[in-house]
Amino acid sequence: MSESVASALPEGVPQGGDVGHRVRCLVVMGTRPEAIKMLPVVQALKASELLCPFVVNTGQHADLVLPILHAAGIEPDVDLQIGRERNTINGLVRDCVGAFDDLLTDLRGGPERRNRPRLFGAAEHPGSPYPALTLVHGDTTSAMAAAMASIGCKLPVVHVEAGLRTRDILSPFPEELNRQLISRMAAFHLAPTPANQANLIREGVDPQRVFVTGNTGIDALHWAAGLHAAWPDDRLAALDDPAVPVLVVTAHRRENLGEPIRRIATAVGQIARQRPDVVVVWPVHPNPVVRKDVYAILGAVPNVILTHPIDYIPFARLLERATLVISDSGGVQEEAPSVGTPVLVAREESERPEGVEAGALVLVGSDTERIRDIALTLLADPAARAQMTSVVNPFGDGHAAERVCTALEHLVFDTPAPERYGAAFSRSRVLEASGYDPREIAITSRKIAAAHPDLPQGSGASRKLAALRR
Repeated sequence: MSESVASALPEGVPQGGDVGHRVRCLVVMGTRPEAIKMLPVVQALKASELLCPFVVNTGQHADLVLPILHAAGIEPDVDLQIGRERNTINGLVRDCVGAFDDLLTDLRGGPERRNRPRLFGAAEHPGSPYPALTLVHGDTTSAMAAAMASIGCKLPVVHVEAGLRTRDILSPFPEELNRQLISRMAAFHLAPTPANQANLIREGVDPQRVFVTGNTGIDALHWAAGLHAAWPDDRLAALDDPAVPVLVVTAHRRENLGEPIRRIATAVGQIARQRPDVVVVWPVHPNPVVRKDVYAILGAVPNVILTHPIDYIPFARLLERATLVISDSGGVQEEAPSVGTPVLVAREESERPEGVEAGALVLVGSDTERIRDIALTLLADPAARAQMTSVVNPFGDGHAAERVCTALEHLVFDTPAPERYGAAFSRSRVLEASGYDPREIAITSRKIAAAHPDLPQGSGASRKLAALRR
C-alpha cells in the first residue's frame, strides 16, 4: 500500500470493512458543489440492500466538504489529501490521478492484480473490497482526473450530472472542458434533463447509455431547506419579517472577475437605493479581488448586507426566503427555482437552458441597466414573479438519487430498471425545428389559449421563451 493513501485510510478500510454482501461504489467528491449534489446519492446507496457507497474525499476543499457530509451523518471512507495551496490545474490532475490510482491498487490487493476483478467481480464475491464502479459528478478537475484513473484500471465510470454544455471549452474554464472530457470516458451517463441527454446524443454518445434522472441537487436542497437552519449572521434576523422583500446576490465566476463584477455590484447598488425597503444579502466570495470590488461599491449602502460565504444548509433557507436572486452560480440556477425563487443569471450564456426556456431564469449578463431594470420590475410586480415561479421545475422532483441508485442496481445485478425523469419532448423545440419563430409560437399559443379556455394549458414555456430571447 502506498504511504500517502495508507495514512489517509482508517484502519481496516482497505479490506472492505463490514460491507456484507453489498457491492461498493466509489463516490468521488472534493468540492462543495460535489458534496452537496452527491450527498443524496450517498444516502440512497447507504439505504440499498445491494450496493453501498465508499466515499472518496479528494481533500482539496476539506473545510467546505466535511461540514456538508457531517450534517448528514456521513464520514468519508478515505481522504486523498491532495489539497495544496497555489496548486495549478495541471498539478491537481497529477496529484489526483496518482492518489486515486494508489487507492485502487490498495483496494484490489496490490499491483499484481491490476486488471482484476472484471465485470463487477465484487458481485460474484460478496465482501470484496474492490468496487463495481466509480461515480464522479459534474465538471470539476478532480472528477475528470478520477475518471481518468478509473478507466486506466478498467473500472466503469458513471457520470452524475452529465450532458451540461456551453460548447465553448474556455467558458466556463476549466469546467466545460472537464465535463466534455468526462463524457468521453464515462460508460454510463446520468443526465439531469432531456436537454442534457440531447447534448450527449448530438456528440455521438449512444442513447442507450444515457439515463435521465433529474438533478440530485434538488434532492439535496429539499433536505437542507427542511432543516430550517439558524441564520449565521445576526443581521439576517431582519429576514424573519415575511413582509420584507429580499434580494440575494452571488457572483464569483472567473469570467466575471474585474469589470463585470463591478457592473453587477453597481446594478445592485442602484436597486438598493431605489428600493430602500428591500434587504439585499450578498454572501461575498473569499476571493480578494471579488471582495475588494464588492465592498468598495456596496459597503456603505445601508440596506445591503455583505456577509462571509454562507454554509450550504442556511444558504438553502436563504434561497427559499428570497424574493429574487441575482447569481452567476450554476447550482443556484437549479436550486432557486426548486424553492419557487426566480433567478436573474449574471452570465452571457448558461449550460442550463431548460430553466431559461421554462421561464424560471432570465439571462442578464453583467449589463448594469438590464440587471437593474428587470430586477426592479420583478420586485415591484408579484404577477411577473409568479409567472416565473409557477412553472414546473425542469431540473428535478427531489427523487433523482433514488433513480440513480435503482439504475446502478440494475447495472450491476440486472434488477428491474427505473423509469426516467421528465417529459419525452419539448413542444417549443419541435415547432422551432419546423421553422416557426419563437415569437410566432408565443403569439399563436396565446391565441389558442384564448380560443379554447377550457383546455388545460402546459407550462407556458414557449410563450415565455419568446419574451426572454428579445
